[in-house]
Amino acid sequence: MNINTTTEKKVSRELRAVLRIINADEELKQKALPYISIPHETIDWDGIWKNDFGGGHSAALIFAKAIWCDKVITQADPFDRAFAMDSKLQLAVIEALAIRWGLMK
Repeated sequence: MNINTTTEKKVSRELRAVLRIINADEELKQKALPYISIPHETIDWDGIWKNDFGGGHSAALIFAKAIWCDKVITQADPFDRAFAMDSKLQLAVIEALAIRWGLMK
């Protein structure tokens, strides 16, 4: 009988949703992932925002932060900037919302 004695902590839906958005784009991955601790489930948003982002990346990050916080806490409304995202990021945001709401893994 094989018994697995290690316990793996499941990553929260919020973090999985944020990671879905960030992993959709190479530049976002390079600039944002260093500020995310998966084991601690923490995100240093101030550190992320110290990077320079274009309009589409900024919009994606505004959506990611809203999903993470379960509300819009940025001055910018994510929907005002949604069309600045390319289709890849738009799809990632839709999938991230589905992940957060438990509709998708």
